[in-house]
Amino acid sequence: MIQANSIKFHVPCTAPRPLVVFCAFFILIGGASGQATNKNSPYSPSPEGKIKEKQPQAEPANSSPIQAAFIMQGQDTGTRPSVAQRTFKIAKDAEVRSMPPSEIYKVGVGDVLLVNLKNSAQGSRYCTVQPDGTIDFPLAGENLIVADQTVDDIEEMLASGVTLFSEPQIEVKVREYASHKISVAGMVENPGEKSLQREAIPLFVIRSEAVVSPTATRVFIRRSPLAKSESYDLRAADTDDVLIYPGNAVEFTGDSNSPPPESYYIAGEVNSAGQKEMTSGLTLYQAVIASGGAKGEPKRATIRRKNDKGVFENTEYDLRSIRNGKTVDPVLTAGDVIEIRK
Repeated sequence: MIQANSIKFHVPCTAPRPLVVFCAFFILIGGASGQATNKNSPYSPSPEGKIKEKQPQAEPANSSPIQAAFIMQGQDTGTRPSVAQRTFKIAKDAEVRSMPPSEIYKVGVGDVLLVNLKNSAQGSRYCTVQPDGTIDFPLAGENLIVADQTVDDIEEMLASGVTLFSEPQIEVKVREYASHKISVAGMVENPGEKSLQREAIPLFVIRSEAVVSPTATRVFIRRSPLAKSESYDLRAADTDDVLIYPGNAVEFTGDSNSPPPESYYIAGEVNSAGQKEMTSGLTLYQAVIASGGAKGEPKRATIRRKNDKGVFENTEYDLRSIRNGKTVDPVLTAGDVIEIRK
């Protein structure tokens, strides 16, 4: 008698012994095969054992392009990551385009950038934007075009080019602004070439940095060498909001029909000699104070004033006597030339 799978089989004793062994082996194999196909067998695969395929998460019906991009970037669906990246880039470009020029800066030729690869201790270097608009950052490649790009755009471009690290962390800053130039002239204390740190800046910033004379009443702006100058009244409230762009020439002047400001001249032992603006009722001692004060203890002052014939007439004064209230402090007139002596 042979037992298999709890079922008893009787083999006649008269059968040859080899045949008995063969039958027993055949019965055992068949029983094992039956177990493999038996749904109730502990060795059969469970119908719930199959791993379900990950279903893509549905995008919110009211999600913005940027929100949709972030949702799609977290899915492993083959083609969706590239769609997400394109969607995010389109949304970001649209956001930059919608920003006013006074709030953004696009890198140009001559600018010096500090590129910092935070993953590496030797990953920082200064890069000057070349005349063809490129920089060299060996870890990301050579001749990378960065002109007319924001620092955020450059960070993304460099990060995609660095293959040494799986997740490169790039930081880009403008260290020297050299591409956005304007010129300032006229009635200002600080004339010359200036660099803008935005795509455009309001005129009031230029007025503050150039220190425009309070007697200036007009500003002329030439947008390009061949363009006609634009004229604005500095006394108008909305003039300060006029935008100045790279390449503009700005000149501050007085009205053509207004008389030039009156002035006097002072030299000698004073801290700030030169031409000074005349004010009504200005006296000799006040003029010395307005010129930064006297050097040391000067004793004498000479006022040279033109007569009706245009010839200078000299008048001497004792400064100590004026200061001590013993002598009248003379009132100046426009065109006076003052010399302070020891």
